[in-house]
Amino acid sequence: MNSYVKWVIAAAAVLVVAVVGYNLLPSRGGTASQAAASPAVVAAISPAPSPIEVPAAGGGCAPAPLKFDPAGKIDLTGAWAADDGGIYYVRQLGNVIWWNGMSQRDEPPGSLGRNWNNVGRGEIKDDLTIVAEWADVPRGMVDGQGTVTFKIGADGAGNIQVTKVSETGSGRGDTRWSRCQPGFA
Repeated sequence: MNSYVKWVIAAAAVLVVAVVGYNLLPSRGGTASQAAASPAVVAAISPAPSPIEVPAAGGGCAPAPLKFDPAGKIDLTGAWAADDGGIYYVRQLGNVIWWNGMSQRDEPPGSLGRNWNNVGRGEIKDDLTIVAEWADVPRGMVDGQGTVTFKIGADGAGNIQVTKVSETGSGRGDTRWSRCQPGFA
């Protein structure tokens, strides 16, 4: 066997060991005792990964009202239906929020975000405003960007909503976000 073939075989073996080892990390479902076992033993005793249930994107977003409590802890993590027909998936970490906003929430999943699709990052201030920067990403047909200020408050029924106060840049079509549960018409 020439040295190149030996090198390819050795590299493939290292890759197999790395992948098996990665999948055995405690955060990936493995245990320390499995990590010490040989790959053949591990393959025989490792359970198949359990599927994660994720609500379907597209096909609507049913209202999921949540009472607004200005004195309580505000957690914006979740799905939000906007009055521009889009859906915004929000993640809050402390006072920072991140989002991915996509057009056409009532269309099939393959259409989601095809007209416009943006990402943003903002900070929640003490007065419950959110000052954020955002930009469109290439999945959509719009190439906008700017800043936006939202206000966290209550709708007419006392449920939490996010309302646009001001913006700069190319402009956004949304003015109000309401909590919702994706995957339902």
